[in-house]
Amino acid sequence: MSEAQLLAAKRSLRAEMTRRRRAIPEAERAAASAAMCAALVALPQYRAARTVFAYASMPDEVQLDGLLSRALADAKRVVIPWITGRGTMEAVELPSLAVLERGAYGIRNVPERLRRAIAPEEIDLAVVPGAAFTAEGARLGLGGGYYDRYLGVRARGAYRIALAFDALLVSEVPMAAHDISVAEIVTETRHLICRKKR
Repeated sequence: MSEAQLLAAKRSLRAEMTRRRRAIPEAERAAASAAMCAALVALPQYRAARTVFAYASMPDEVQLDGLLSRALADAKRVVIPWITGRGTMEAVELPSLAVLERGAYGIRNVPERLRRAIAPEEIDLAVVPGAAFTAEGARLGLGGGYYDRYLGVRARGAYRIALAFDALLVSEVPMAAHDISVAEIVTETRHLICRKKR
């Protein structure tokens, strides 16, 4: 498959998965999110983690505010993405959910005056978003390459877990050599240990 064909295949699948995700009713999304977060905090990788990298969810994503609150209550250092440029980001410490403010593209983030970036190698556990996943851990990103660059190059030691709606699991995901995969996937009904992680 040529690079152009790969990009076209990714765009097509991403568009279909976006439609699927947005079609999930709000109440169903909330219940599924709560189930996934509860399953995640029971995992040994969560219990052992000192620094947890997650994200402040957009409305149609898996809702992670409960997970962020729980991790803070568990005295873990919680960090979330801060977009620094095209395709680049840092992980900044989240002192509390109360400080979050809506910024570019409607993404909630830590205000500039409170931002404190942490070293990528300090991240133990990363909760990775995605448009689609396979049971083997292949991941279709959201299109910017931020996580591929950050987790695949700078935070390679972070254990990668995806929380994903069942509707976003597919049989095949088009991937380039630099695209990251995940080690485990938690859905509202399943917990998948993936065959390979890169």
